Amino acid sequence: MTRRRLAEKFVPTVALRTLQSAQSPRRPRRRSRTVAVMFVDIEGCTRLCEDLPPRAMHRAIETYFSRYLDIVRESGGDVTEVLGDGLVALFEASRKSNLHRAVDAALRIREATQELNALERDRHDPIVVNIGVNAGIASVGITRLRGESGERWVYTATGPVTNIAARLCGLATGGQILVDSSVAEHLAGRYPLRPLGSRTLKNVTGAVRVSEILPGDLPGTSLATLRRG
Repeated sequence: MTRRRLAEKFVPTVALRTLQSAQSPRRPRRRSRTVAVMFVDIEGCTRLCEDLPPRAMHRAIETYFSRYLDIVRESGGDVTEVLGDGLVALFEASRKSNLHRAVDAALRIREATQELNALERDRHDPIVVNIGVNAGIASVGITRLRGESGERWVYTATGPVTNIAARLCGLATGGQILVDSSVAEHLAGRYPLRPLGSRTLKNVTGAVRVSEILPGDLPGTSLATLRRG
C-alpha cells in the first residue's frame, strides 16, 4: 500500500469526493444541503476506561466502531469524525431519504451493540451507546483551519441541525435514540416513537420537544420494510 493510499484512510470518503469534484481543489466550496446528522456516544466511558487496561479499551472501541462504520456506509452515510468515545456520521446522499437512512443506521447500531455485547461478555461489561439524530439544512464541506504552524482541513456540517443532534445525544441515556419534534413528525407512522416532552438543550434557543425512537417495529412493519422505503 502506497503512502498516499494509506493517508486517504484518515480522510472521510465524502471529503475525498468533494476534493475530486471541486473545480479548484485548493479552495473547495462549502454548500447548503439538506442532510441528516447522527451522533453516537458510549455511555459511562470514563468508568469503562478505569476498569479496562488501555490496550483492552482501545480494542473494544475499534471492535464496536468498526461495526458501526460498516452500518453507516451500508446505510448511505459516512463517519466524518471519531471523538474518543463517540463518532459523528453524516448522511447527504438523497434529500428525501437522508433521515430514514440515518434512523435505519441508528437502529442497526443498537442491534449490533447488543450482538457484540454477547460476543464480548467475557472481556468487559456491556457497552451502551446513546444516539442523537437530526435533519435539516446545514453548511457542508471543507473547513480550513489556518494558523502560523500551517493548515488543517476537516469535513463538517455546521449549523443548528448539527448542534441539536449533538445535544440530543448528550441528553440520551440507557441506549436511547432521540430526535426533535420536526424529525418525529417525518418519522410518525414508520417508527415507534415516545414523546418525552420539552427539554432545554445547551446553547439552543428555546425549549425543544424531544421524542425517543423505541425498540421494535410498528404493527405490520418490519425493519426490512423500512429499509426499502
